Amino acid sequence: MSWAQLLVLAVVAAAAFAAGFAVAALSRRSRIARVTEGLSELARGNLAHRVILPGDDEASRAADAVNSLADDIQRQRESASARDAAQRRLLANISHDLRTPVASIAGYTDALRRGLGDEPERYLSVIAAKADDLAQLTDDLFYAARIDAGDLELHRGPVDLAEAVRRSVLGFEPQLAGAGARVEVHVPDRRCMIEGDRSAIARILSNLVSNSVRHAAAPTSLTVSMGEAPGAWEVVISNDGPPLPEDVERLFERGVAGPAGGTGLGLSIARELAERMGGSVSAANNPDRRVSFSLTMPRSEFNES
Repeated sequence: MSWAQLLVLAVVAAAAFAAGFAVAALSRRSRIARVTEGLSELARGNLAHRVILPGDDEASRAADAVNSLADDIQRQRESASARDAAQRRLLANISHDLRTPVASIAGYTDALRRGLGDEPERYLSVIAAKADDLAQLTDDLFYAARIDAGDLELHRGPVDLAEAVRRSVLGFEPQLAGAGARVEVHVPDRRCMIEGDRSAIARILSNLVSNSVRHAAAPTSLTVSMGEAPGAWEVVISNDGPPLPEDVERLFERGVAGPAGGTGLGLSIARELAERMGGSVSAANNPDRRVSFSLTMPRSEFNES
């Protein structure tokens, strides 16, 4: 091959290399431009936009990073939207639950003041019951605010769970009697010790009994039983009211009220407090067509004799 032919081949090879390099550079710039476009869409708030760049170069890795960022932002926005919706439901429920007892107290108080009616004792009983409802709602708001602020401190010590259950049921006796419910309490006669915060345990039990009574609406039977579970004590409060929704776990979300209404605070607070003390709270539709709310707490090493 002559030197002239070699020169021609060299020129052709150089031209081909330059053309290939130019094409590669152009393709690379195009891929980077698509990543830039994806970032622009993200900045404009189009969180549904995704950059699809097959391959394993810097541009494809940058595209994956942009897509991951969009996924994270979208999840955070959806979570914030759900929290806002729950907050609005909660405020609406609280407003309703405040207005009802306040109106009842005002009405019965005015009737007593003006000497209306021939059953003042019944009026006073209603006022006392509505005042208890307000006190429970206030306590729930207090616990919810402290939990959200992260400054709720539980002072754990020995607690006789059996005695706490008896006290809780006793506190609802007027309400249960007024509803005409038959109440059965099956609690061990001996001490059933756990380690927990006394006021928090009382709040959990109060919320569970309250939810059971509210859910049943007009219960004919309310049963409170306590027994042993593996390494724990279990309290079960059941009633013969209508079934709970199929998605029972939703009842434990803040601001989600049950079929019978309420603020949507009680069960979420009960579960939060129980879990902080190593326990658990649940609700279920039982095979015997009864509805139950349960508290399980680990047994302690304290003397139970």
